[in-house]
Amino acid sequence: MIAWRRFSALLFVVSASFPLVTGGQELDEAAVSKPQSWDNPKSNLVDSDFRALNDFSFTDGVASLVQATRSWREQRNCISCHTTGWGLAAQPIIDPHSAEVVDGRAFAQQYLTKFIDGDEKPRSQYGSVEGMVATAAFLAMSDARSGQKIHPATRTGLDHAWHLLDESGTWEAWLQCNWPPFESDAEFGPTLMLVALGEIKETNTLKPQDREAAGRLSNYLTNNPPQSLHGKAMRLWAGNFWPDLLRKKDKTLWRRELLEAQAADGGWSMASLSGPNWKRDEGEGQTTTSEAYATAFATYVLLKTGLASQTSITDQGLLWLKKHQLKTGDWYTRSPRRDRKHYISRAATAFALMALAENNSEKKSQPAK
Repeated sequence: MIAWRRFSALLFVVSASFPLVTGGQELDEAAVSKPQSWDNPKSNLVDSDFRALNDFSFTDGVASLVQATRSWREQRNCISCHTTGWGLAAQPIIDPHSAEVVDGRAFAQQYLTKFIDGDEKPRSQYGSVEGMVATAAFLAMSDARSGQKIHPATRTGLDHAWHLLDESGTWEAWLQCNWPPFESDAEFGPTLMLVALGEIKETNTLKPQDREAAGRLSNYLTNNPPQSLHGKAMRLWAGNFWPDLLRKKDKTLWRRELLEAQAADGGWSMASLSGPNWKRDEGEGQTTTSEAYATAFATYVLLKTGLASQTSITDQGLLWLKKHQLKTGDWYTRSPRRDRKHYISRAATAFALMALAENNSEKKSQPAK
């Protein structure tokens, strides 16, 4: 009943004075008076859509993501994994001194406090469980990546997330309406939050309630096998902070599966990361050729965890990303649900920029020979 009641909701919506009622990742164009060009569906990309390799621009990629997140805040007034959420997490890494770091955080903080403090009553998708939990996680990542103490709004959001956590160890009301990879199962929330808590404990001291919640989240994941290679990769990422989360044989197996999923061109496909719940409309399978989200996500996780068996694996992924930057500065991925709006391209852009920044950071940290 809960899932059906909110089936037509956009993940992580923040209410406005006249809220937009949306449908998953795919927002109907009629709901927006002046749709932006980067919202329009793309299909049948050809070589002329991409920049030449010598024209690759990290700066243009950052500008494209900032433009998309600002537009989303202004026109949709919401937090979403595919746009403002991962944009919030990425910004302190890709452009730490930009105004967008402050603006994105302020917007997300308002989202949490308006519902938790009771200034606005949750209704339907507004103030939903997944919205509260994911925004708290993204804010925690932003705090940690900015090298700051946990902001009071983040602290309030985390404590509220623990209040919402079900006895099973997950958030059972998390929207699961077949918009992968963020809205198709109950395991994305726990893995996202464990990554966030892991990043916090590298810069701050976790509260007892955080560690208790981490134990419950870990127990849920231990008792519920991952449903996709994407889910396995998320657990590998979380396990980088919480070693007890993974059995040695699972870590070895999942690492090998992730490495073997890399295509000859250096990228990863959405089909290679998918699980049984990743179903496109009309029964069509996921795209089998390399795409930006899958490549950027896999490359970033391998860089963050150090699980690539050799640097050529991540180097090939990074090269694929550089070769597939659009002339608009962003990266494109076909929607894993339907060909209406391909908003996962924003998450692809965020992960591509994080992967490229992580690679540069690793090179700078290596001692000179």
